Amino acid sequence: MQSPARPNIIRQLKIDRALFLLTGIALLLSPLTPSRAYASDAAAQAVSSPSSGTSYDDLHHLGVGLAWAPMDMVQQNGSEVFSNVGFVDARYWFNDRFGLDGGVGFGFPQVSPSSSFLATLNVEPMLALITRKHSILYANIDFIPALNTGAGLPSAVTISAGLGFESEITDIPRLSWFAQWNPVSVNWNFPHDGPTGTGVIVFGSLMNIMVGFHYYL
Repeated sequence: MQSPARPNIIRQLKIDRALFLLTGIALLLSPLTPSRAYASDAAAQAVSSPSSGTSYDDLHHLGVGLAWAPMDMVQQNGSEVFSNVGFVDARYWFNDRFGLDGGVGFGFPQVSPSSSFLATLNVEPMLALITRKHSILYANIDFIPALNTGAGLPSAVTISAGLGFESEITDIPRLSWFAQWNPVSVNWNFPHDGPTGTGVIVFGSLMNIMVGFHYYL
């Protein structure tokens, strides 16, 4: 005849064995738990924040500086006159994708009439194509009204498009230089009874090239 205490002993042994197995599994898995937590945290941070080195250093800073550009004007006799125009220029990058540049410039023609004085504005939205910590490659559309105050040269309005590159100077981090080339432009000269350069001009246009620098405040 089986003792009444025997089933209780067997049941207790089974419970003890189950507790032992659970304890062993917990001990085996416990060293992995922090690692998995750290891995999850690292993955979350990688998703929530951009990788270092992809944002341009001078984002959200106002850059002021000088720029230079040649201008191609048309005289009353139909010949072209190149003028060197200097600009007081400002630039601001709102984010890694979009920036705005603008300036005021003036210049004199290289040939007579020497009394002519050319005053210009420059308004230029920029779209970043490749962004790095110390440099940026961008596409631009440039709107340039140019007013001639003397005789012999017309005033003009130009819309041009092209590419530009800006890079920090290593020894002076806040100082950067830039160069841009706008190979395609549409030019309107006025008054209408004067010489005209209206049309799409490739590889030779009003203010085709611009170079300069900015110091970011």
